[in-house]
Amino acid sequence: MNNAITNKILAARTSLLWDHPFFGALAVQLQTVDAAGDPRIDTMATDGKHLFYDEGFVEKLTKDELIFVLAHEVLHNAFEHHIRRQSREPGLWNKAADYAINGELTETKVGKMPKGGLLDARFTGMGAEEIYRILDDEKESGGGGGQGAAGGQDPGGCGGVIDACPGHDEAAIAEARAEMQTKVRQAAAIAKGIQAGKLPAGVKRLIDELTRAKVDWRALLRRFIDDSRAKDYSWARPNRRYLQHGFVLPGLVSDGVSHLVVAVDTSGSIDGPALSAFAAEINGAFGDGAVDKITVIYADTDVHRVEEYEAGDMLNLQAAGGGGTAFSKTFSWIAEHCQDASAIAYFTDLEVYDFGDEPGAPVIWAVYGPSTRFEEVSSRTPFGESVYIKAA
Repeated sequence: MNNAITNKILAARTSLLWDHPFFGALAVQLQTVDAAGDPRIDTMATDGKHLFYDEGFVEKLTKDELIFVLAHEVLHNAFEHHIRRQSREPGLWNKAADYAINGELTETKVGKMPKGGLLDARFTGMGAEEIYRILDDEKESGGGGGQGAAGGQDPGGCGGVIDACPGHDEAAIAEARAEMQTKVRQAAAIAKGIQAGKLPAGVKRLIDELTRAKVDWRALLRRFIDDSRAKDYSWARPNRRYLQHGFVLPGLVSDGVSHLVVAVDTSGSIDGPALSAFAAEINGAFGDGAVDKITVIYADTDVHRVEEYEAGDMLNLQAAGGGGTAFSKTFSWIAEHCQDASAIAYFTDLEVYDFGDEPGAPVIWAVYGPSTRFEEVSSRTPFGESVYIKAA
């Protein structure tokens, strides 16, 4: 153990506690681990409980840079990046998570980002999943991915994130999430107590966002999608997404059909940005091969239009308005025409009292509209789970 390095980390943690107690309170709960000999780590990394460090990396950092990296690692955990990767490619996930963090940190003026850290203004305020999709699309098209580039095990250059548990272990993920949310609330209380009335605006906004009661609708949607069936690639079913570009690539096939039904409530005024965010997450699952087939139903009191999508297609949900609201005929149509549905996602403002009969497949109510009304309208649902959707 190099005492000079451990003392340097201790000094940076102490500075965080004094100057930025929210980040400091989270940082001191991480157990520091010298990662010498660990091929995964060439900078720093965290799994929610530990702070792994490479001595050579820490030695080269100034105090302000080390403070930034410690806060960076803390936000990986606060944003739950250590339990949200699922089947995404680890290196690209680290990049996406870094972009999501560094914009926030530079705005709150916590330390100084090391040279080579990933920063792109277009990603500030976006979630890691959405950034990942953009980076993945740009990688496939040969495009760039924002300023900053670094090689090695940590492609972001200023601290990575490691999975806390396997992506399929729902119990372990739930436990890790509950533990982290408790730590975030405690750190927020400490920061507000020490700096009452003096919290920097950026830090206050970040704390408010992290501690606001919320449901991770993206994770919930993925849980509803049946990805348990074995899948493999086959040339007999080309990937249709690449055919339009002149490339013939094998598509995913499974030993069963994962069929997602998406119902769009066309009554009233649909929130276009929220609908786009909703469609983007479904497209992500579609592109990952977690869904084989999607049926989109546009309805108000009756079903007006139905669209079918297969693996490789790009889902496009259209905002439209008009008519009253009733769900009974929609669920009757699904019962008659979509008996193999694995899950049903209904995009709606929930201004309705006619829900119809509960279907055989699980239902997620993707609710848009004023967030202040979410608790009220979601309490009306006689079945299914409700999540609030806002524009990305």
